[in-house]
Order: sequence, then structure tokens, then C-alpha cells
Amino acid sequence: MTEYSFREVRFVQKKEQIRMAAIKVIAKEGFFNATTDKIAKEASVAVGTLYNYFASKEDILDYIFEIESKKRISYYTEIKNSDKEWIEKVDEILRFHFQEMRKDPDIVKIVLAERINASRSKLISLQNFAKLPKILSEVLEKGIEKNKIRQCDVKIMALIIFGFIEAVMGEFLVNRSEQFLDKALKEICDLLKEGLSNRIRLPLL
Repeated sequence: MTEYSFREVRFVQKKEQIRMAAIKVIAKEGFFNATTDKIAKEASVAVGTLYNYFASKEDILDYIFEIESKKRISYYTEIKNSDKEWIEKVDEILRFHFQEMRKDPDIVKIVLAERINASRSKLISLQNFAKLPKILSEVLEKGIEKNKIRQCDVKIMALIIFGFIEAVMGEFLVNRSEQFLDKALKEICDLLKEGLSNRIRLPLL
């Protein structure tokens, strides 16, 4: 390993160390009460060292959103381009979100609670989250093209699905029930399959 590549790896590792510490502090105390001093202490680095990697705590929050949005966009795109049926794709997307909740509830808490702060600070990475409903709407649009889904406004339906996800996220943060997530996944998919599947509908009398 060259000296340059070693330094590059160390830089990434230290940045990740600070990011993980920030997640703990922000999830526990909220973004307003989180300070760079507290984050540096949690990361076991000097405050001056922290500023070698991030210009401010807003910069750290932006990086947290950047990592999370990239992860989701990559997964959504992979699922969208797969050969699965539309309801299987939606199921995989929901399952992904719920698995992420299980792995790190603190991330969920930050994403739900701190988007307003991110919006006020005009953090660029927050805009990436807006791409997720668009990718989901493309999944639904493809289902319509294949005559698997009834005609509907795919943009609105994608937002409705995200509303389901966020509601489940909020409830999970309160009860931390694994069983609740499993039930929520089934209920949401059953509801969508029943409501969106293209089938012959009898006229109302």
C-alpha cells in the first residue's frame, strides 16, 4: 500500500468514525443540542481534528444524509431494474427500509426528525431523498404499462407509500417491536396489491 493510499484510507475511516459518533449524539440530544464538542468527545477525537474533516455540525448532518440517500438510491435503482413483478419490487423496497430500521434505529430517528433542520440549512444531500419517490413512481408506471396496475397518479401513489413507511418508522421508534414491522410489511403490501392491481371492476349500482 502506498503512502498516499494509506492516508486516503485513514481519512475515510476517521470521517466514518466521526459520522457514527454524530449519529449517536444527534439521535440522543437532537441536532440543536448536539455540539461539535460533544460529537468530538463521542468520536474520541480532538475538536480541532473534527474540523479537519467537517466544517460544521451542519456539514456532518449533510454527510449523514448523503450516505443514507446514496444507499437508498442505489438499492431502489437495482430493484427498479430487476425482472420482478411490481408488487415484489414494492415489497423489496419496504423490506429494505424496515431492515434498516432494525439495524440502526438512530438513523431512522435522525432522518425523520432532522429533515426540517437540513431543509433550513439547504443541505444538498437532502434533495437526494426526493429522488426516492420518483424511482418508486417509475416502478408503478412500469406496472401500468404492463397492464398489471390500474390507471392512477403514480406520483401521488408513491408519496402515499412513503407516508406508510414514515408512519411505520415513527411507531417503531416508540415500541421497537420486530413483530410490528413484519405485520406492517404484510398489511401494506396486501393493501397495495388489492387497491392497485388491474382487474375487472364491477360498476357501482
